[in-house]
Amino acid sequence: MKNQKISASHVFVPGGFPKITYVAREEYGLENRVCMAKDNLTKLMVITGPTKSGKTVLVDKIFPQESAIWIDGGMITDENSFWELIVDKLDLFTSFERTESDSNSSGIESNLSLDGNVLVAKGGVRVSGKSDTSLTSGYLNGRSVSAKTVAISALRTSLIPLVVDDFHYIEKPTQKSIVRALKAPIMHGLPAIFIAIPNRKYDAIEVEREMTGRIENIEMPIWEEDELAEIAVTGFKVLNVQVKKSLIDKLTHAAYGSPFLMQEFCKALCVNSEIQESSKEIQYISENIDVTDIFAEIAEHSGRSMFEKLKRGPRARTDRISRRLIDGTTTDIYGVVMNALKSLQPGVESMPYDTLRANIKNIMIDQPPQKHEVSRVLDKIAQISYTDTSSTKVIDWQKDNDIITITDPFFAFFLKWAR
Repeated sequence: MKNQKISASHVFVPGGFPKITYVAREEYGLENRVCMAKDNLTKLMVITGPTKSGKTVLVDKIFPQESAIWIDGGMITDENSFWELIVDKLDLFTSFERTESDSNSSGIESNLSLDGNVLVAKGGVRVSGKSDTSLTSGYLNGRSVSAKTVAISALRTSLIPLVVDDFHYIEKPTQKSIVRALKAPIMHGLPAIFIAIPNRKYDAIEVEREMTGRIENIEMPIWEEDELAEIAVTGFKVLNVQVKKSLIDKLTHAAYGSPFLMQEFCKALCVNSEIQESSKEIQYISENIDVTDIFAEIAEHSGRSMFEKLKRGPRARTDRISRRLIDGTTTDIYGVVMNALKSLQPGVESMPYDTLRANIKNIMIDQPPQKHEVSRVLDKIAQISYTDTSSTKVIDWQKDNDIITITDPFFAFFLKWAR
């Protein structure tokens, strides 16, 4: 309804589908490219982009979850769990029964077997019994088939779009089995879309060489600050909120190219300014509002747990050497590296090792560790961050080039703003 009030939580939706503040980014033709999967593309479509860059939102816009089969890669423990999810979402059955009899009867008695949660008569079990009027007899036949067989058959005949989000979470052997099984349905027109992070965009080819030439890859372009500003401008207009461009510029600069963070900022501004819903009267957000506290609070739940995990490092077999910092604290070499990195406050960017090395010297009282020691720690930190539930390495260490890269906007934001 035209005069119906809209809550701020429905305008700015970090982590959800932003119906009101969705930005199409038409200059890249992303929606049109994803739409190709609908029209007998006969290729596996792979959408890649950094974490929280809008990949899932884009695909959800073209293939809404109520009209497609969405599978979360994080829920797949083995191949069978993948096919069972599809069977469940399509409300299919893996057990079938057929009864042949001369007439209706009541009080049938037989020795049926329990297969899963479904009673199945296997191998033509003989059933008989007495009704009120006559003696009848017949056969009850049943069989069970695998979830994989049922799912593939349904996908091939119905061509219901299949979307696998976070495909990179699935173990490589399981990826291979899934891709190999989906090859035939895709060739027959099944719209299949996998969503993954950039450095895993070739997983489908690596696990199944037959997919070479059968993949349509779409990379999400980096978000520019003027695109992020559209989220704020559109949302505040709907809420009838007046906010200065200078404040929006602060938000876009701090978001590190993440629409998720931009949504988070705008929602937090509304909460901070006690703006709960749209209003006929103009509402105001002061241009002098101090965003430092807002950023610090968001930073705490966007990267603290990962930072502490990397700071602890792997489980040590022996006690690590204690090292003193100029702030009066004592830590081990993992704490030294992470504290040096945090004091640099890098964005989503690359830096030479010498920059980190110089900062390690600046924060230490004791003699700084040798390069080979720091290099070993950076190797371990990258490994820990990648094997965590994080979808990508938050820190990438290129030992051959002496380059350290912060890859995750949420982690970069934490390094910058967390207290």
